[in-house]
Amino acid sequence: MASTYCLYPFTNLNSNTEGSVKLCCTINENIHATKDGVELNFGTHSIEDIWNSEYMTTVRRQLLNGERPDACGVCWRLEDKGIQSSRQSAFAELKDWANPKHYQTDTPPLPQSLELRLGHFCNLRCNSCWSLSSDRIYNERKKILNIDNSVPGWLRNDWAGEIEIADNSNWNWWMNEEFDKTIRKLAPRLKRLYLTGGEPTLIKRNIEIMQMILDSGNTDCYIALTTNLTNWNEIFFQTMKRFKHGEFQISIDHLYDKNYYIRYPTQWKKIDENMIRIYDNFPNTWKIKHYTVFQNYNWDAIPEILNWVFKHRSFWNEQEQERLYIWSPIILDSPSYLDVRTIPLDVRQEAADVLENFTPDYQVPNIWWEHGAKQAIKILRDDTLDENLRVEGLQKFREYCDTLDRNRGTKWYNTFHNIAFKVLT
Repeated sequence: MASTYCLYPFTNLNSNTEGSVKLCCTINENIHATKDGVELNFGTHSIEDIWNSEYMTTVRRQLLNGERPDACGVCWRLEDKGIQSSRQSAFAELKDWANPKHYQTDTPPLPQSLELRLGHFCNLRCNSCWSLSSDRIYNERKKILNIDNSVPGWLRNDWAGEIEIADNSNWNWWMNEEFDKTIRKLAPRLKRLYLTGGEPTLIKRNIEIMQMILDSGNTDCYIALTTNLTNWNEIFFQTMKRFKHGEFQISIDHLYDKNYYIRYPTQWKKIDENMIRIYDNFPNTWKIKHYTVFQNYNWDAIPEILNWVFKHRSFWNEQEQERLYIWSPIILDSPSYLDVRTIPLDVRQEAADVLENFTPDYQVPNIWWEHGAKQAIKILRDDTLDENLRVEGLQKFREYCDTLDRNRGTKWYNTFHNIAFKVLT
């Protein structure tokens, strides 16, 4: 097996929110599968046309030959820094079914795994997100550009560009018959279904897709869900529970008022309530993966977040504590002005020292966090960002936050005293 081999292009397909196709959810948004110069789309192209397209077969050949496809740049950049990538994680996460020899050819069987984003319907406006993943962000940015003459030129250009893409996208591609054909064809043998968004619990079509898989007699499909944990859809979760196993991927970037600011406007009470609902409704064989988008809002927050996890889990009985809970950072790659490396290196080094010496306040079994902490420490100690780009990034960060504050009524410098006094003064 070549050193660059990745399971995803041989077993998996990913949809962007507007229906375009990627190899996996990690790939940059603007790198989509094409055929004869035409962008492939789940709503208009057959699964055979997508899976056997020249784009897909070329990437597979490159990986089998030990090459690094440009499309996979996010993983290569992480690996070059010594940080575990999605490519590397896949060997552990998909190993139970995705390693046969017939997955090591440029024409493997039809995908066994689907990662679906059915549109951009969402209830939050997370600061690291954009218009193609949240209609709330789309509406907010469109409004701001119309009423706020103080938006910096660079930010106005960025937002205008993504709004133009959103305006020209078909957000109902998942209602097309071609997509139904794909689901029906893959459903009986599908090994993994990953639902994200937008906020997938708000999208009725996700329930229908799970039901189609169940109707095919397949209850073994592994269900993975990414959720901001602010919405509990009883029908959605009762349908999900009919599968034998799966995982919740919860997105929490800080605590309380700071998480409200970053994942605006998250109500912490909802997160608490819905965590309890997971415990009460799903067997402890369903694992929880807690992902924190690691960015310059939360460069020093990991010990605080982990102590909350341990304290929260400590309240439950031994049976619940048998559930595997994994905390891991998602190293932010874009937008560049939220890159954690824009924080001065000496300040990040202090945070790395604290994290290296961190010991939880509570002792609770089956919480895996050490590996994730080591990944965060590596990026905290990373000194590869050009100093001019770092300074420029911090200036853009401030202008970005000021723009949001003017229009949301928030105040970043009151919420993040550590940034105001330790970084930007």
